[in-house]
Amino acid sequence: MSDQLAASPRTTSKRVPWGILIAATLFTSATIAIIWLAAVPWGPLVCPAIYPAPKYCIPEYRTGVAAIATIVVALIYAATVVAAFAGERWRIAAKFGTGILVAAPIVAYLCVAFIPGF
Repeated sequence: MSDQLAASPRTTSKRVPWGILIAATLFTSATIAIIWLAAVPWGPLVCPAIYPAPKYCIPEYRTGVAAIATIVVALIYAATVVAAFAGERWRIAAKFGTGILVAAPIVAYLCVAFIPGF
């Protein structure tokens, strides 16, 4: 009887996908740093010399979009971590979440720098 319990899939230990978790953490950290250290203060590197300036050239208008982008990236990261710890069945979701986080720095910078906020 104890041999059957030892061999059952419910009692086996789960492997933690450290590669997925490290990549997701690095890309999340990089995205949040790019949002708040580059996109909000600098925005687009070149603004047209017209009056009034476009809204995306004014840093105060970018903070709302940056806050929303930070929340979205944090939620994707949290879902990726939960999927990574959920087991083998959810491993593809963790890989998909990491793939989204790989593209997040570029997408977040473009959204924060060029979309006028509220």
